[in-house]
Amino acid sequence: MALPGLPPPFDDGLHLDTGQLEAVGLAWARVFPTVSLVPAFGLKALPTPARGILALAIAAGIYPSLVPIVMTERHLPWVVLALEQILLGLPVALAASIPLWAATMAGGVVDSLRGANDGQGLAVVEGRAAGFGILLSLFGSVVFLATGGPARAASALAQTELPAHPLLAASHDLVAGIGLAVAIGGPVLAAAVVLEVAFALIARSASPAQVHALFAPVRALGLLAVVAVVLERLAALVATAVRNAI
Repeated sequence: MALPGLPPPFDDGLHLDTGQLEAVGLAWARVFPTVSLVPAFGLKALPTPARGILALAIAAGIYPSLVPIVMTERHLPWVVLALEQILLGLPVALAASIPLWAATMAGGVVDSLRGANDGQGLAVVEGRAAGFGILLSLFGSVVFLATGGPARAASALAQTELPAHPLLAASHDLVAGIGLAVAIGGPVLAAAVVLEVAFALIARSASPAQVHALFAPVRALGLLAVVAVVLERLAALVATAVRNAI
């Protein structure tokens, strides 16, 4: 019995085309790195089976582009083809996820400089991210979802002409992510250096008075004041990077 609203080969559970079913499996393999690495898809907030189902849902929309691969490379084992698709899907996964991770790491720099290293983590943020790291991570994820990031990722994964050298493309995305993290965290690091130098001069001029106990909260407040001044530009930079990632 046909099920309305579902694309083939899911429209008829009793008549499955082998080539289409294999193409769905390959599409799932190509999509899974993106679902696994992009923070906006939930990460540890979703159990692994749920992420597998999410990858299958996206794969159902892009599998027609992989049918020619199944037809022309039938001489290769399906497992080999699946591993190849995972490798080919990795650059798209990195391109989509690196801006979000860069924003999280830059936020972590701010938290470390202000002494907030006791973060308990959040369900959608890996590691022990504290307040500002969580804020930028959630902001980047919201921008990714609100600007059609999943659709862009699916469109990129459906392309038949993927990078000839996926590892080189992945390396390029990693370098771009490092540059983004430096661009986001650079102003805060510069401000932290200025504050440290200023406090060192004050401590030297105030010697032998004990003013070190006052420096920690004042430094944290000064750093937060700098972040408040540049927050709008940081948010615009993150939003632009996320929108242009794919």
